[in-house]
Amino acid sequence: MEKRTYFLAVYEADEAYTGQFADFDCVFDQGDTLEEVISNAKELLNFTVAYMVEHKEPLPEPSTGRDYKAKLDQEPFCIVPVTVYPPAKTERINIAAPGEKIAEITDYAKKSKLSRSELMVKATLEYIRANA
Repeated sequence: MEKRTYFLAVYEADEAYTGQFADFDCVFDQGDTLEEVISNAKELLNFTVAYMVEHKEPLPEPSTGRDYKAKLDQEPFCIVPVTVYPPAKTERINIAAPGEKIAEITDYAKKSKLSRSELMVKATLEYIRANA
């Protein structure tokens, strides 16, 4: 299943923020700052999508901008696109790297009680999120 982008409507509420995904009846979150509500909502959306895929529930199609606004009860403070990657089957890929680098990765993975693949995926995702 390919990535999907849903819109998060963010509202200001008494020195905090709330966020709602109008394409999902029950997915919303809150935070003290705009960044926190967006981060919390992304995590909750990822969990919700994973749950729905695991239980073979159909995911809603992401609304377009105009359709999305029509689903909202009130005008939001802002609207933020949030991309999720629904769980999919494991894929095998090939990479090329100098042998000494692979040995270093392998040693660190063993010390961390991870497979080399788990370590490389985890490190790559951390890098992407830190530099996005």
